[in-house]
Amino acid sequence: MTGSVWWAGDGPPSAIRIVQNDITVAVGHALPPTGLIYSARMRGQEMADSDGVFTQFYEALRLPDYFGWNWDALRDCLSDLHWISAQHFLLTVDDTDAVLSANPDERRFFFKTLQRSAEFWAAQPELPGQNRTTFRVVMLCPPELTQQTQRELTAG
Repeated sequence: MTGSVWWAGDGPPSAIRIVQNDITVAVGHALPPTGLIYSARMRGQEMADSDGVFTQFYEALRLPDYFGWNWDALRDCLSDLHWISAQHFLLTVDDTDAVLSANPDERRFFFKTLQRSAEFWAAQPELPGQNRTTFRVVMLCPPELTQQTQRELTAG
């Protein structure tokens, strides 16, 4: 991760990063340059099924009560986030290798949902007088699974 700034660039592929869980990152690389940040950290071990995924996101992002507890509803909420007063969003998923590990189809939905959300935010125009909203996801996994997880993310 040396020399890599998570907040540089306008989004995919830099918007979602697979990071070894044993790596140390300088604070300057992990934080946005300025502005309010909302950081949510979710436990991959708690995301064995889709209900676990939805629960982790619901709790970490304080999703609205109208959240529909399905993939489309999660994507819709991740593409809105109006209830959170922040300019930058950093979602961290611990133990990404455990997320939906017994269900490859659902795991693809998970990766696709995060990718589409990152693409949505990256495509938003910068309007005069408004700061651009940035959306980043950091997925932590064991070093020996980093490449495999990266392949899964790109295949999603």
